[in-house]
Amino acid sequence: MFIRAIFIFLISCNLVFAFSVADKRVEQEIWQEGETFLAFLEDNFLPLKLYYNLDEEDEKIISDIRAGTNYHILRDQDYMIEQVLIPLNDELQIHITKENGKYSLKLIPIIYQEKDRVLVLKVNSVISNDILKQSGNFDLAVEVEQKFKAVVDFKSLHKGDDLVVFYRQKTRLGKLFATPIIQAAMLEHNSKKRYIFLAKDGKYYDQFGKSTLQVTFITPLRYKRVSSKFTKKRWHPILKKYRAHHGIDYAAPIGTKVKATYSGRVTFKGLKGGYGKCIIITHPNGYKSLYAHLSKYKKSLKKGSKVKKGEVIAYVGNTGKSTGPHLHFGLSKKGRWINPASKIIIAKSLKAKDKKLFLENVKLFKAKIKLALEQNQSYDIALR
Repeated sequence: MFIRAIFIFLISCNLVFAFSVADKRVEQEIWQEGETFLAFLEDNFLPLKLYYNLDEEDEKIISDIRAGTNYHILRDQDYMIEQVLIPLNDELQIHITKENGKYSLKLIPIIYQEKDRVLVLKVNSVISNDILKQSGNFDLAVEVEQKFKAVVDFKSLHKGDDLVVFYRQKTRLGKLFATPIIQAAMLEHNSKKRYIFLAKDGKYYDQFGKSTLQVTFITPLRYKRVSSKFTKKRWHPILKKYRAHHGIDYAAPIGTKVKATYSGRVTFKGLKGGYGKCIIITHPNGYKSLYAHLSKYKKSLKKGSKVKKGEVIAYVGNTGKSTGPHLHFGLSKKGRWINPASKIIIAKSLKAKDKKLFLENVKLFKAKIKLALEQNQSYDIALR
C-alpha cells in the first residue's frame, strides 16, 4: 500500500525518468498509434481478464486512449509489473495494481497541477503561429482561434495588433496537460478591441453578454445543382416578369430527402400558393426557414412538431409554380428575407439573473487586460 502511494505521488511530482524506489523501477512509455489496451496487456504478460471483465461503459472509455499519451509502469526487482498508470482523458486514468499475486484495474482521478497564466503579444504574422512561438502551447493557439473565429476575420489582422489571454493551464509531469481554459481574452481588430469572456454556464460571451457561438444552417439536401440563387431581381420563367427570388433553388430528383437546416418548431405545414406543398420552421433569434415545392411530408410531422438540425422533414417534389423537380429553400430573420448562403451567427444573450454577475466579472477582467497591456509581458498568476 505504501509503495503504491509513493508511486502515484512521485508521478504527480514530475519525476518522469526511470528511477528506483525501494528496489522498484518506474518507467515512462508513450502510447503508440493504433495500439489497443488488449494488445498492451498481451505484450506485457498481464491477464486479459482485466479487459474482458470491464463493464460496457468502462470498455468504451478505455478504448479511447490517445496516441502519444505518456504512461508509467512500476516494476519490481525481478522486472515484473506491479503498477501501471495510463491517462484516459483530462481527469481519469487507468490504475493497474498487483496485490497478493493478483492484478486488478480501477479508474482513478489524475493528479495534476493548475496555474493561471496571462499571454500578451503583438501580432506579427499568422496569429496561431505567434501564440505557439511565444507560449509553446499548441492547444492554446487552437482555442484562441476557435473562440474568436465568429467575431474576427483573422486575415484582416494587422502587424502590431494586440492579443491578451487570461487562461488556466493544467500541467502533469512538468508538461502542459489538457486543453487550456480561456477565462477572458482581448484581440485588437481594425483598431477595435474584441473581447470574449467565460460565463458561469461554461459558454463564451462578448462584453455585453451576447454569445460568441457561431451557428450555421446546414444545406437541407443533397442536390445536383443550384438552379437559381438568392437575388432581388430574377426573371420568373412562368410569370414572364422580373421579381425577387428570396431563396435558393436546389435541383434534385423527386423523393430526395429534405432535412431541417437547424433545430426549431414547425409553424406551418400545407399548401402555400405558388410554393405548393410547404413547411416553415421557426428557429431561435427570429429566424425562420421555408421548404417549398415538396412532394410529401414526413409522416409524423405536424404543425407544432419539434425538429432537430439534420432531421428529415419532407421530400423533394414539383408542386406549386415550378418548372421542374427542385427544393426552394428560404431563410428569413425577423420577417426579412436573407441570403441562405450568407454567414449566420445566432447570438444568445445571458439571462438577466446571470448577466449582472457576468458584467461585474467583465469589468474586473477588462481592468486586468488593460494592466497586462501596460506591462506588455506574459506572466503566471499564483493560485490561492
